[in-house]
Amino acid sequence: MLDDVLGPEATYLRRLGALSALLCGPCALLGVALAAVQPCAANVGATACAAAVALAGAWLARRS
Repeated sequence: MLDDVLGPEATYLRRLGALSALLCGPCALLGVALAAVQPCAANVGATACAAAVALAGAWLARRS
């Protein structure tokens, strides 16, 4: 699996998906904690957006 994403045969789209998942995933988790402490529409919206980008990135990195 890791060779498919980071190996010499990997496409730039797969690498971009993996980078998006790795960077936006922790931000979404931190956003959940922030939304629990200070719930407002901006925090919930930013958390949902980060989670969507992380999930889309993971999907791009895993697709064949």
